[in-house]
Amino acid sequence: MSKTIFIIILSFFAFFAFGQQMSVHQEQSEKYSAAGFLTDHQYDSINGFSGRESFHRTSTVLQKRVFGYHPYWIGSAWQNYQWDLLSDLCYFSYEVNPANGEAVTIHDWNTAAVIDTAISRGVKVHLCVTLFSGHASFFGNPQAQQTLTNNLISLVASRGAHGINLDFEAVPSSQQAGLTNYIIQLSNALENALPEAELSIAAPAVNWSNTFDLPAITPWLDLIMVMAYDYYWNGSTLAGPVSGFWPLTSSFNYGVNRSLSYYQSQGVPESKLLLGLPYYGREWPVSSNTLPASTTGNGVAVTYRNIRANTTHYNPANYYWDYRSYNPYYSYFTSQWRQCFFDDERSLGAKYDLVNRRGIAGIGIWALGYDNGYPELWNLIGEKFGDNPADLCTDTIYDSGGPWWSYENNETYTETIQSAWEGPLTLTFNNLSLEAGFDSLWIYDGINTDAPVIAALSGNEIPSSVSTTGNAFTLKFSSDNLTSRAGYELVWSCPTTGIDHYITPPGIEIFPVPAKETLNIRLAEFSGNPVKVSLTSLSGSVIYIESYSQSDMIKLPVGNLASGVYVLVCEIDGKLHRRKIIIMQD
Repeated sequence: MSKTIFIIILSFFAFFAFGQQMSVHQEQSEKYSAAGFLTDHQYDSINGFSGRESFHRTSTVLQKRVFGYHPYWIGSAWQNYQWDLLSDLCYFSYEVNPANGEAVTIHDWNTAAVIDTAISRGVKVHLCVTLFSGHASFFGNPQAQQTLTNNLISLVASRGAHGINLDFEAVPSSQQAGLTNYIIQLSNALENALPEAELSIAAPAVNWSNTFDLPAITPWLDLIMVMAYDYYWNGSTLAGPVSGFWPLTSSFNYGVNRSLSYYQSQGVPESKLLLGLPYYGREWPVSSNTLPASTTGNGVAVTYRNIRANTTHYNPANYYWDYRSYNPYYSYFTSQWRQCFFDDERSLGAKYDLVNRRGIAGIGIWALGYDNGYPELWNLIGEKFGDNPADLCTDTIYDSGGPWWSYENNETYTETIQSAWEGPLTLTFNNLSLEAGFDSLWIYDGINTDAPVIAALSGNEIPSSVSTTGNAFTLKFSSDNLTSRAGYELVWSCPTTGIDHYITPPGIEIFPVPAKETLNIRLAEFSGNPVKVSLTSLSGSVIYIESYSQSDMIKLPVGNLASGVYVLVCEIDGKLHRRKIIIMQD
């Protein structure tokens, strides 16, 4: 009884503090709508677009769907989309008048050149339809629903597009049935009129009050794009990660991993799931340089491009890494402390790895063009989801709570890990704590649960290391609806590779020069693109970061650094090469 009361109180607190806030989709839609009609040149001025860019890399064949939202306010930045790394473009948006289903505006859908270009490049195009208020009026009006359905099908057909994406947000729980019924109606109508077209939805990171009846609507949908962002939003009382991989605190126990686990536990097939991720961050004024910090005002959304371009405030001296949420942030002082949480290659890379392990359809992006001028996020997509993924020979796998928090009740998910190395792989548990007899972890010797079982675990007894026969294994986790525990920490590796060691690729020479108190790096035999070098402490602080041409001898000053372990990262042609550096001062 006491446990049930605790869960209800905790859930009420989370809903009261965090539930049904305005999403970034609505927030930015209203912001640009208030600015009135602007031309592409005016949007380019706002966005800092400086023209088309050239890219130096080979074409990629995607192995996952990359479903990117194209907001009308992005201006001409679409000219820099890397089309071979994009499978779906979702045009934002047809804005619904809830009273009659007609469009308040369709934002140049009929003439936008980006649609023709996307289709000519083999990219599927979807029309996004937004409804952020007036839900009772719309769902209570059959004629308005029919009008919207007819209009959407006509617009998709007129442009030779491939689907419709419903972005219905802040839907109250009282309108659950109306939402479900409209999805079924639209699905049937679309199937009859355009059998090849797809119907998708933007779904909330947290399904407050079960407004989205997933068992009822999933059969009628082709894709469910989970908006795994805005866990901390503009009105948050604490500053925190927009899209933390794990929860930042135990009192607000939501994050990307848990959102994905929830949708899988609700029976949504992997083939229909997209993990939506942010190309923006959020900055708040805060009370102090602590983590977490209380906010002293509303936060603002900041695009990845603007974060990268603002080296005054967003510089290495102000950069931190939060290991609890596995997310970076900047903290700096002007007239007061401010913190900006965002996603970079490291945090997005972990989420892309999760997409691959869970075997879901792919990712969603909010929003395309928010990274314009900085190709590293495109390169990361190619690295993780391309036809030649980067080799991986060791990793550490956790439950949905990560190394800090417990897993959740009612979780069921499967993950498959496959190394580019031929195997066998060694599996070693550092920690194991499951509710004995009720929560379980199975390990299968292959790419699915049809493979032989090599371990069936429950309780808290750490097993001996086991080995696979090949280069893949599959985890299946299941928890009941009562007691959760700390979970598991599993390290897998190729037998020839130590966990803390990295292989330096040919052409990189790293050597210390004690007399000059520098760490020297010589680069050769690469494409000629610039290389970014960073040195990070184990506490998460970035000590040094700079870009160089590959003909340079890089000299990192280390004389003033404290003794300890540091991580050196060289980003070369979109790939990250890491080395552990140990500094010992007299």
